[in-house]
Parts: sequence; C-alpha cells; structure tokens
Amino acid sequence: MTLPLRSSPSHTPRPTLGRLPVVREGEDVVWDRSAATAMVRIERHAASGPAVWVRALCWPIVPNAWWLLQQSWSNVCASRQSVGREPHVGTPSLSWVGQSAPQLAAPFRETQAEESSVAALLARTPIQISIGVCTASADTAAAQRETWAECLGAYAEHLRLPGRSACTVVVSRGADADQDRGAIEALARARVRMPESTWMQTLRLQFSREEVSPLPLEAASLVARSVAERLVDGPSIQAVLDVAVAKMARVPAFLQRPAKSAKRR
Repeated sequence: MTLPLRSSPSHTPRPTLGRLPVVREGEDVVWDRSAATAMVRIERHAASGPAVWVRALCWPIVPNAWWLLQQSWSNVCASRQSVGREPHVGTPSLSWVGQSAPQLAAPFRETQAEESSVAALLARTPIQISIGVCTASADTAAAQRETWAECLGAYAEHLRLPGRSACTVVVSRGADADQDRGAIEALARARVRMPESTWMQTLRLQFSREEVSPLPLEAASLVARSVAERLVDGPSIQAVLDVAVAKMARVPAFLQRPAKSAKRR
C-alpha cells in the first residue's frame, strides 16, 4: 500500500527549464499550501467532433485538507481489513472511477457503491474546485493554455473573497518532456496575462513522478474525468460530478441546473 501524500525524488534526468515557474526536481511537496491539477482527454463518439479536454484544479480551503482526505481513506482501508476484505490497491477497476483514481476506489472495488463511496470521500474533503474545458482543438498545447487559463481565472475569483490565502504551488502528474513543458509554458503565459496579481507571479508548478499518484492528484483526475464523461455522454446520475459541482468556485453553464419555477398558488 502506498503512502498517498509522500513525494519521492525522481531519478530520471530532466531538461533544464531555466527561470520558468517550476519547482526544482526532487523537492518534497508541501501539501498544506499546494493545489492539485489533472487534465484528461476523451474522444467523442464517431463523427461528433474533436476530443474533449478537461482540466480540474483542486485547492485546500484549510491547511490540513489533503491530510483529512488521506485520513478518511486510511480509515476506510483499515475498516475493510478488519472484516477480512483487503482493498485492491494494486490494480484499478474497469470503471472510469477506478481508472481515474485507483487508490481512492480500491476499498470499494467489486461493490455496487464504488462511485458513491468515492464521492463521499471527496465530499468530506474541504477543498474547492475550478475546471477548464477545451472542445475545439486537437492540439495538446492549445488545450493546455485554454484549460489553465479557465482554471486560474476561477481561482482568482475565489481569492478575491475575504480571508482567502493563495496556494504557492500547483502539483501535477509528471508526463513526457513535451507535455511537462507545455504545462509550464501555459502557467508562464497566465502570469503574463495577470501581472497585477502577486499570488500569480509567485505561483509555481511541481511535478509528481511517483509510480502511483498521491491522493490529491487522483482526486483532481477523478473530477476532470467526471466532467469529461458528462460532456461526451450527456446528463446522467453521477455522484462524483454532483459533489464536484457543489465544490466549484465557478460552475460552467453546461453544469448548472435549471432554476426551479415558482409554485402556483
């Protein structure tokens, strides 16, 4: 079983990225001041348009938010073990929930309550969420720029509220050199567009290169996938998406529920 919030150094040499806003390779993640982000790509059904790209940005609203997620998950795993049901941590389930968050879903594999149980873990975690969507481009770099801009725009709105403090780092799953550089350059462009924001000028990107993603990154991936599934398959009952919408700093129009009409007297 992995330690979900442990961040280990990478032994893979990486290209030098100069003075771009990125944390040096090998530094430990300080999760109490870190947001988590993930971007997913899903192909639409045949002849229905380009792929759907969705990025989720999840940030703590209390310093120990990510620790609380880990504690809740650990408690569930311990409970399953106490009744002789070992969580299937090593292998993901076939569902989109298990594929997106294999650790979070592990205690609930082979049960009908997999999605609702993972959604309950997410609901108890004191975080807020923003999403960015790109449906008009097949270019990864363009999707990176668009989704980063939308996520950070909603995050900026959150920070205007009284008593809010900004995260100093956004943690992302490390990918290949081109994708990593695209993410860094997207953040650098966002800095240029928001020169008046002190928090934006000091925000940095950090890559996690562990074999199994930390739980915050699984949570971000799960949120992004739930939104992408809605865009591809249309409205359906999805517990994870309902929780994610309730935590969004800005709910996009396609996820807003129609206003209830006034009852006739």
